[in-house]
Amino acid sequence: MAETFEAYRTRVLSYLGDEEPTGVQQATPSQLESRLRDVAPEELIRRPAPEKWSIAEIVAHLADAEAGDGVAIAKHAGESGRGLDVVGSGRMGRAFGLRAARGEPFGRGLSSAAREQPATFGGGPARTVVECYGVHEVRGRQTVEEFVRLEAAHDLNHLRQIDQILNSRRG
Repeated sequence: MAETFEAYRTRVLSYLGDEEPTGVQQATPSQLESRLRDVAPEELIRRPAPEKWSIAEIVAHLADAEAGDGVAIAKHAGESGRGLDVVGSGRMGRAFGLRAARGEPFGRGLSSAAREQPATFGGGPARTVVECYGVHEVRGRQTVEEFVRLEAAHDLNHLRQIDQILNSRRG
């Protein structure tokens, strides 16, 4: 049975706890790089199970999310109350996936301006963070603050997923 969005939200936000969301997002590139520094390229593209993503696919997904974060936050803040399109940059994600398969470092690519945007808006005026919102087709009404918290938790979720893959191969 597929996990509901509410169950997903509860689960991933538990990973975030009291951590500062923008700090988590800013640390994700270095967290990826330290985890994957010595992982062989063939290990990056090996799926743990047919229906599960490889590490390279997870990194590609994080790149897609990164590409959309800045746009989503700008829409939340600049067009409060409007619907948010679920947009992914598949091209960007595929490029990071290819880099992962070749064993290239991750941190430089994922530390783009898009990673810095949540920090910019997250530290912005209280009205922007708390009152401005978008309406997501799955998540419903979501303020800038809620969006940034959930995206940070999303990063932690995928870092844990990578840890599980690496630990299962080592153990």
